[in-house]
Amino acid sequence: MPYVTSSGRRLYYEVAGDGFPLLIHHGFAQSAQSWVDSGWMDLLSRHARVISFDILGHGRSDTPHDIEAYRMEERMADVVAVAEADGADRFDMLGFSLGGRVALGMAFRKPERLRGLIVGGMHARATALTADSMVRRTATLRKGTVRALRRALDLSKDLPDPDPEALALSDEGLLDWPGVADDLPMLDMPTLMFVGEQDRMQPWVEEDAAAIPNVNYVCCPAVDHTGAFDRSDLAGPPVVEFLSELSANNEGHS
Repeated sequence: MPYVTSSGRRLYYEVAGDGFPLLIHHGFAQSAQSWVDSGWMDLLSRHARVISFDILGHGRSDTPHDIEAYRMEERMADVVAVAEADGADRFDMLGFSLGGRVALGMAFRKPERLRGLIVGGMHARATALTADSMVRRTATLRKGTVRALRRALDLSKDLPDPDPEALALSDEGLLDWPGVADDLPMLDMPTLMFVGEQDRMQPWVEEDAAAIPNVNYVCCPAVDHTGAFDRSDLAGPPVVEFLSELSANNEGHS
């Protein structure tokens, strides 16, 4: 199984398909396997060389009990390490939920790495906007048993047991992230944002998308936050179209 080391920590990653690299970053309590189970990997790998990984604290990657490992700067360093392990210096990036935050961070802190940006189920505002639910979640994680967590997260039998403390720290490590909402009008990168119609973050995502000069906005009908991910048949086709347009517009320059 392929691993890459980032800041002394091991990250599990997988690669599928051919074409311009697309790095995909899953959300909280998911894994690289989540993209497979929901049909995203099959769809995307027909159009790009897809690089997926288990983010720190999740799946087959290391689970340090050090909150500094889960800060935005470290998360972005992990993205770069995984991409470079497959030889990708520049790539498109799709991030869902927590991964959407990291993708937005990359767009402003490491824009030279990205050709295009896709953010699913996440706004660009400060994490503290939904801190109440995150604090409740971390408290629940620390009280739960591994067995209960495994059942609640519906983990594949091939994945190791979850680490409650690592998952809690994964949440807490981004609680102080200020977001990039004020900078969105300066984002000149081709961007697509998608969100479930019934996601409580939908109004914020729509408003943030309106502030970006070069953006496609997709609202997935009749689904909530997780539904926008699980129903890859809804956001998947617009994502594929977006990637195809990026390649067509950058032919000979990628």
